[in-house]
Amino acid sequence: MNERWSADLVLGVRLAVGGGRTSWARPALTATGVGLGVLVLLLAASIGPAREAKSERVQAAALDQARFSGPLRADAGTAPLRAREVVVSWQGRRILGVEVAATGADRPTPPGVGRLPAPGEVVVSPELLHLVQTDDSMRARFPERVIGVIADAGLPRPKSLLFYAGLPDALVADAAPAAGFGVTGRQSTLLPAYRLLMVSAIGALLVPLGIFVLVATRLGATGRDRRLAVIRLVGASRDRVRWIAGGEVLTGAVLGLFVGVALFFAARPLARFIEVEGVGFFPTDLLPDPLLGALIGVGVPVVAVVAALVALRTVDVGPLGLVKTLATAADAPVRRAWWRFALMSVGAAVLVVVSVAGSVRAAVTDSTTAVPLGLGIALVLAGTGAVLPWLVGRVAAGARPEGVAPMLAVRGLRSDTGGPRVLAGVVVVLAGSLALQVLLGVAARATAESALDSEADRWVLGVSEHTPIRSLEEAIALIGGVRRVSEVRRYEQSSPVPAVVVSTDCAELADRLEVTGCVPGAVYRTAEGRAAPPPGTALTIDGHAWTVPETRVVPGRATGLFVANGPDAAPAAAPPAELVVVGDPDQAFGDRLLAATGRVDRGVALTSAYHDLQVELFTSLRGGVIGGSVLLTLLAVVGLAAVDQVWERRRHTAVLTANGVPRRVLAAAAVWQSVIPIALGIGLAVPVGLGTAWLVVPAERFRVDWVELVTTVGMAAFVVLAVSLCTLPALNHAIRPESLRTE
Repeated sequence: MNERWSADLVLGVRLAVGGGRTSWARPALTATGVGLGVLVLLLAASIGPAREAKSERVQAAALDQARFSGPLRADAGTAPLRAREVVVSWQGRRILGVEVAATGADRPTPPGVGRLPAPGEVVVSPELLHLVQTDDSMRARFPERVIGVIADAGLPRPKSLLFYAGLPDALVADAAPAAGFGVTGRQSTLLPAYRLLMVSAIGALLVPLGIFVLVATRLGATGRDRRLAVIRLVGASRDRVRWIAGGEVLTGAVLGLFVGVALFFAARPLARFIEVEGVGFFPTDLLPDPLLGALIGVGVPVVAVVAALVALRTVDVGPLGLVKTLATAADAPVRRAWWRFALMSVGAAVLVVVSVAGSVRAAVTDSTTAVPLGLGIALVLAGTGAVLPWLVGRVAAGARPEGVAPMLAVRGLRSDTGGPRVLAGVVVVLAGSLALQVLLGVAARATAESALDSEADRWVLGVSEHTPIRSLEEAIALIGGVRRVSEVRRYEQSSPVPAVVVSTDCAELADRLEVTGCVPGAVYRTAEGRAAPPPGTALTIDGHAWTVPETRVVPGRATGLFVANGPDAAPAAAPPAELVVVGDPDQAFGDRLLAATGRVDRGVALTSAYHDLQVELFTSLRGGVIGGSVLLTLLAVVGLAAVDQVWERRRHTAVLTANGVPRRVLAAAAVWQSVIPIALGIGLAVPVGLGTAWLVVPAERFRVDWVELVTTVGMAAFVVLAVSLCTLPALNHAIRPESLRTE
């Protein structure tokens, strides 16, 4: 028995490749579709190793400061290096750097750097060097002499903006001791919000990709009709015919594997030049995980053969063609509807357990709990794709339209199982993209709310203890458009009484707390704030004793006591922690501000710049999801399968034409046959996508941008309808009298 089915598989392979140029066209079409799917699978399998390689480079370049922290802080004087990490914001981009000075006999260097830069020298990444050479504002940020370029071994990604600069002598005391470069241990490079989005995206994209591979293995199935009929005519059993058909599909799948591998290695060198929203890898990073690569190599052909065998179980292969054994396409799905809804129910239950029993934040920070989250999303989307064919069959079985074109469309849907399966991938992508849009919107709002100051004309600069404040204020005063500069001092203690004291001028307090009638020396606390000790509490601020006076209560939730600068010197004894600059709200002012402060101390940074960058990132990703995620699979799935579906119905169409049905009616029926599943798919995808997001995110943060929702749904419907209209030329070819010929 084993020899028989293996021989039948081999015969199918020989029929697929030995039939001349026409025979090769069918496996070539299948190989193209499978190859595209394998390409995406190999890229997905390379994400893990690529992130590990990137993380290793990041860890190798990280400052080793653990040796001089905690109890060993007393040995800081023996540290070979003094260094501090700085962030330079430029036009919405973050430039990471380390200012370093050698203080010992050893002079350890970071990976990719020949020697440590001295004061007035800098080593930059290739991308930063290009900006310094071509942009005047960037050149003003880095007036030092460039002595070298960081090699690939010291860069997280090809287009990294990174630098190492010599630490000025005046700031050496402010720098932390370091033993060198390189730390051990696995450190995640993704924020919790990114983990959540990545897990959701994997579930939203891999499910339709699996549907795409299954559809691709069915391409060209109509070309097997004649050969299967001839094989049945010479006496082959139905089981043997199925294995022979499986051998033909196996040929296309194996060829698709080779095509996908070739496309992967051909596209891999382009990784150096491609970076999306700050995510990029070196070509050498993109190497599939061995286990996943082996699983893809074995799984794709096996899935292709199994899909062909399962598909042929619903048809009776006769000596004159393929005859449906089921009365209607709706009969079979009704008896097997339970497992389709069970997939959705199990996935929803997993998401509820993750959200209720634990928390979404714990799920996205712990890889062991992130797996159930991704599994739940994948099960919901897989169930959605499985429900659509059943739903289309049920609607087609019960519909009784009046017009000729809708009637022909419904009749076609009753016997068509391939079209709804193709559109199932469309629905899965649409539902996943809607869920991702909501998640991205939540991430953007949460990041924006975490910013300390949301006013566009307030620029908050973080300063250190040794930052020359007076020189900094003089540099800021030279910038046009500055209306006010406020120093903000902050004192904190955790015991014996938790206390936070913020000291600044009345103008800043008026902006922060929206108070009126502020006078020097006034003390405020918010109604819902924490760490505000009661009046009479004794505190010691930088060696100055201070007793908390009577306070004024104002609305709000800000933490601590807020003191207006006045005659009491104790609250103002702490060194400034922030400088608040009130000026022009445009980004050009922020660039000028950072350029001016960078000449005094590059470590001064806008505390709100990072939040603004994240909000911009999430916003741009939402725009990318609207277009990219919808078009990612729609064109490939629908475009490769639509013409094949038309050709499969060519005989029925030709018979209708021969009996006097006008061509415009047939064209309208073809459009209706696409419109009905699209409408059902949209009606299924919208609640599933929004419901999935509602189960993942906290209910109080759930928001829907209806404009983006309508745009996404409209684009999906437009793409499918446009591809359907593009099949009309193939329909005109199918209704020719030659299509009536048979054997």
